[in-house]
Amino acid sequence: MEMYEWTADLNLGIEVIDAQHRQIVQYINDLTRAISSEDVDDVFDVMERLRDYTLDHFAFEEQLMNQAGYVLLSAHQMVHRRFEDKIARMQEELTSGRDPFGIARRVRTSLMAWLIQHIRHEDVDYVPVVKKVLKREESWINSSLKRIFGNSTSNA
Repeated sequence: MEMYEWTADLNLGIEVIDAQHRQIVQYINDLTRAISSEDVDDVFDVMERLRDYTLDHFAFEEQLMNQAGYVLLSAHQMVHRRFEDKIARMQEELTSGRDPFGIARRVRTSLMAWLIQHIRHEDVDYVPVVKKVLKREESWINSSLKRIFGNSTSNA
């Protein structure tokens, strides 16, 4: 199974968000390694970390858009909620004991495809609005990063 590589064309130009997206890709690659090693416990562990990190990323991204006054925030949140529902269903499947490696492969493939599509078609829309407020809101960003992710280095 191939590892995914982050490509520059996926960068939004908002370092804090780009770094989070790169971390999601890293978790997807961790899942690939767990599948390849046929380690069920590792698959469960990576899936849980991947789910939790993705949910934290959505929360941070939505707070950032809200702070920027992004007018399409509710539509963007609906996209996130639909994806969260899909992940929850896959997590339920995984815990049901049916073919954990097959489910993990589906999660890996669908998450990467979704992430690329989401960055290129939804996330790109909020970039101009968010960039305008980043400088004046840098202290808010740092406090949100610390609260959600446990660190405060934004590099925005």
